[in-house]
Amino acid sequence: MRIALEALGIEPTGGGRSATRNLLESLFAIDPDNEYVLFVSQAEVFEPSPPNVKQVVAGRMPAWAQRLWAQAVIPFYTRHWGADLLHHVKNLTVVGAACPMIVTVYDLTVLRFPTFYPWLDGWYWRHVQPRALRSADRIIAISRTTASDLVHFYRIPAERIVVIYPSYNARLLSCPVAPEAARERYSIKREYILHVGSISQKKNLLPLLRAYVRLRRAGLQIDLVLVGRRYQKGRDVALEAFLKEMDFADGVIMTGPVPACDLAALYRGASVLVFPSLHEGFGIVPVEAMACGVPVVSSPGGALGEVVGTGGWLLSDPGDEKEIAQAIEAILCDDALRADLVRRGYDRAKMFTPESTARQTLDLYRAVTHRSPTRHGP
Repeated sequence: MRIALEALGIEPTGGGRSATRNLLESLFAIDPDNEYVLFVSQAEVFEPSPPNVKQVVAGRMPAWAQRLWAQAVIPFYTRHWGADLLHHVKNLTVVGAACPMIVTVYDLTVLRFPTFYPWLDGWYWRHVQPRALRSADRIIAISRTTASDLVHFYRIPAERIVVIYPSYNARLLSCPVAPEAARERYSIKREYILHVGSISQKKNLLPLLRAYVRLRRAGLQIDLVLVGRRYQKGRDVALEAFLKEMDFADGVIMTGPVPACDLAALYRGASVLVFPSLHEGFGIVPVEAMACGVPVVSSPGGALGEVVGTGGWLLSDPGDEKEIAQAIEAILCDDALRADLVRRGYDRAKMFTPESTARQTLDLYRAVTHRSPTRHGP
């Protein structure tokens, strides 16, 4: 097969980039037989470099210009190249492609929490995206929650939706950076609570900060490490104000985005990962943490309950700072509980392996194009 993959705009750090990169790396690793063309905003480096993959680089541009570029270029390219399939790997679509089309939808958070996003984003997801999805032969939802939202908000028939979970990055488990080196690099002086993700309203970080203050007032000597970029679309003004006035602010370390191996080391060195997000289409951060052997405290928001399941401590109310503090303190003070959560987390993470995600995706490609299986790579 000749398979076109549209991955424009995946360069900003975050769960979307991680999930997309994990899929592409594992897909190219198991499939040396088919030809791929990958549309990206900037060149992506894969190691080893797959000989059956060509990249078409559009260049960095605003989202609206990106959509125009995609519509102008991709349908023409698929016709000229003779593509058998076009897969939009993260939400975007075009019309007029001369082959079957698959679209992966991550979440419909903008419809669940419209006040977190600019009005133009809400308008696009209410009026443009549902029309665009009608031209897709299949829609991949990254969780049952997202699949349900597609049916609920867009009235898309369930038989056109396929749930394929993203995977964690297997390389996180073998990165050579030691936790001690990461602690020194980011000036972490003590045992620490970890959060990974954008600094934004959706991530619901204010109750976590208040829980941290509560723990410090109770005498726990611990740091709070927040890894991730500030997300301007969903800027958390209340959080920013609290940070300026809070007690024990010297224990809050905001690293910004970090390299993958530093992230792996920060996971492995953490005492607990807390993820109180209000809504996620999947929640790759808790899965990465569980795979790295970190006990997880998570909101059940969106797909998080579905994904974390019995592998972590699920909060009943992620807005309750007292409940968050109690969960953290229980894990820090009870070695048996901590060990049990680590064991259950390892078991849960096995549901989300890179090879499983890639094979399910490749099987869907064959089903949509009515192709028989060919030899898999190693």
